[in-house]
Amino acid sequence: MAEAAYETVENVMNKLIKKLIGFSMGPVIGALISFMTIPLTTYYINPAEYGKASMFLLFQTIVGTFLFLGVDQAYTREYHGASDKTKLLQHALLLPLGLALLVLFAALLHPRPLSQLLFGRPDEALPTILFGVMTLFMVLERFLMLSVRMREKAFEYSLLAIMAKSAVFLLTLFFIFFIRRDFLTVVYATVFGQITGDAWLFWRYRRMLNPKGFSMDRVLLKTLVTFGLPIVIATSLSSLLGGLDRLALRLWSTFNQIGIFSATLKVAAVLSVFQSGFTSFWVPTAYRWYSENRPVTYFKIVSDTVLLAMSLLAAGIFLFKGIIVFLLSAHYSSAQYLVCFLCMQPLIYTVSETTCLGIVFSKKSYLNIWVGLCALIPAVILDILLVPPFGAKGAAIATAVAFLFFFAARTFFSGKHWVCLPVTKHYIVFLILFAAAFINLMDVPWLTIANIFSLLLILIVQRSTIRVLWVFWKKTRTNRR
Repeated sequence: MAEAAYETVENVMNKLIKKLIGFSMGPVIGALISFMTIPLTTYYINPAEYGKASMFLLFQTIVGTFLFLGVDQAYTREYHGASDKTKLLQHALLLPLGLALLVLFAALLHPRPLSQLLFGRPDEALPTILFGVMTLFMVLERFLMLSVRMREKAFEYSLLAIMAKSAVFLLTLFFIFFIRRDFLTVVYATVFGQITGDAWLFWRYRRMLNPKGFSMDRVLLKTLVTFGLPIVIATSLSSLLGGLDRLALRLWSTFNQIGIFSATLKVAAVLSVFQSGFTSFWVPTAYRWYSENRPVTYFKIVSDTVLLAMSLLAAGIFLFKGIIVFLLSAHYSSAQYLVCFLCMQPLIYTVSETTCLGIVFSKKSYLNIWVGLCALIPAVILDILLVPPFGAKGAAIATAVAFLFFFAARTFFSGKHWVCLPVTKHYIVFLILFAAAFINLMDVPWLTIANIFSLLLILIVQRSTIRVLWVFWKKTRTNRR
């Protein structure tokens, strides 16, 4: 009987790995393409100019979060139960698209205040207007990509992501070598590259966007908004948490520090690639497992495996962080002291996706508001204390600590409304990495030894996970023979 159960777990995990690979292809290849642009932009664009471009991208993310009204989350929640997917998509798009049009009109009519906020001067009208255009495209892309994801079309999802990243990369090359080498290079390449990449997506799903025959279903719209509104507060808090470091640097530091911080984030985004790929396949899979009453063991194995993979990737970045100096340029040399703390954000967030399921399964989306506040309050306090004296280093520490509170809150509320997964191992691994990150703030001769030691500690703490995966791998090999 136990053998049969093991075989079931084995088969499920094999399918899970195949889907993970499919969904990860796009983010991984897209990240490699983006990774190629890092030395290109940092070599030709100084940190202050790069900081201005980063503010454009940051505000795009924050504004987008508010515009979605949480309806994007409601859309995924209602997707499998909806008989008419096109009707569901069009109703989900209705309010976010209307708000995006208002942002565009505001940028067209009053570009100077937004230009001052983003770039530190009021005379950049064109990039400010492009901010509004990008917002409109971002909303359409978000919901269409969610549709692809919820259909579990892994290859198509990855291909669309690669197309957009490729377009941005090629346009970055064009602008740097033939037009200009300042913050507008990044802004123009990002906007026009994203629009180019989205063109195929919009064409392929033009029937879903066609308003012909649309009829307002007030009950459906109310269902989406009712589920989404508590989430919009939570996701806005989460988005603010992710960008608070650069907002603090904008208030109490310089564009130069923002540029160094943002360039380091690009390097730490190696972990964000796996965060994106994992989340893309995990959300629909977790919903399906829950509806099928899968044993909690399945969820625990996934959580432990993700912790192992992400912590090993982070430890690898700690060991080879010196390469950052060569990857960027001499202007960004201090990035090597930030990268370890900046790795903590994608690591902790990705692992928390496996321990927060009770919140979504119980449909108590308002709990995400408390999660956001539990993380945002310490983030604000630490930013106020650390950013003015320490600049980018202080912002990196504040963000990492805040995401530890984020994980704790997500896990706590999930356990109250579903199953409390064991996370002692998770906290021990996080604390080891935090200790190593603090050591890496300094330039000491025994740094490599300390990083190797932290890697060994991580492996020792997770030896039970390694043992389970080893047995699983051996069993899989035996069955294939």
